[in-house]
Amino acid sequence: MYSHLVYAIISGEGVKHMQAERLSIDQLPTSERFDRWDDEINSMPWPSHLAIDSPEHLHTLSDRLDLGALRLFRLAQPPAAAMGTPPRGAAGDPDQYHLVLPLQGEVTLGDSTRSRVFTPGDMFLADTSRRPVFHADVPRAHQHPDVVPSALVALRLQIPKELVPLPTDLMDSLVDTPLRQHNVFGLTLSRLLVDLLRHPAGFSAAQGHRLSGVLLELLTGMLGSQTSEDATAEGTNDGLFVRVQEFIQQRLGDPELTPAQVAAEHHISRRHLQRLFQQRGITVAASIRQQRLERACCDLTAPHLATYPISAIAARWGFRHAADFSRAFRKAYGVAPSDFRLARTGSRCGP
Repeated sequence: MYSHLVYAIISGEGVKHMQAERLSIDQLPTSERFDRWDDEINSMPWPSHLAIDSPEHLHTLSDRLDLGALRLFRLAQPPAAAMGTPPRGAAGDPDQYHLVLPLQGEVTLGDSTRSRVFTPGDMFLADTSRRPVFHADVPRAHQHPDVVPSALVALRLQIPKELVPLPTDLMDSLVDTPLRQHNVFGLTLSRLLVDLLRHPAGFSAAQGHRLSGVLLELLTGMLGSQTSEDATAEGTNDGLFVRVQEFIQQRLGDPELTPAQVAAEHHISRRHLQRLFQQRGITVAASIRQQRLERACCDLTAPHLATYPISAIAARWGFRHAADFSRAFRKAYGVAPSDFRLARTGSRCGP
């Protein structure tokens, strides 16, 4: 059977701490390892076929850390492990992005006609609805000839699409491409992801939820920086969009936040501000509303806010009236806030 190593469950005065689960198949007979790991791969949010060049060298490890609506994985598996389109009917959520960071070895995304190679130091975003095909390997030049082949090691952050406050067409343009991370957002994000799995018992469930918000902020900032850097190359507005987004994110709880206030704060006209957002496929007001709803989604799934009234969550993120929040939420996600909370947490707190 798999060995489950729980780093921390209960600590102090009944405070529930984040639980990191480690799955290993090394205790199984060699003949059973491949089937067990194949089953494990197909139970993950990005199910895939698995092909191993040397099943006798199959030593794998999977660490998983739940962070509110986000999940962080660290996978260690053999070289020459080909991951492809999953079998029909396999599990998996088509409404997710996966942020992938190779730590050892390389990942080739695509097929023989069109592919990209990602190595340690790279970062890329995958869309599970596209059923990406990739090949994981550790080049022979990186291995000692007299030892068992090294494992490929990678981090993968699972992110529900509805929590990313950026236009779909912008996200589509960033999928399966190398992400520039040599800025404060990308460098901080990659370092934090590594550290979270290195010290998983150092924070409570409530702190884990707040960490998920930090990760989303860093991810949004990093992806926004891709846009601003591209805009610079094209001679358009460079860092202005990122500064505007930072201003908005810091004031989402203020019901008085308006496009006019945002424009005035940055000494530009409302027309200039609208054009800045329209270049990215969204209006200023829609961006503010989308980000408020995303923060509300996080709060609705937070264990430490399970008894917090939905109306209070709405007010916390700048919605003056609970009815307006419910209508906007249902329009965006196709479900009432109370039903969303019940499905994610099993709790239905009053309005």
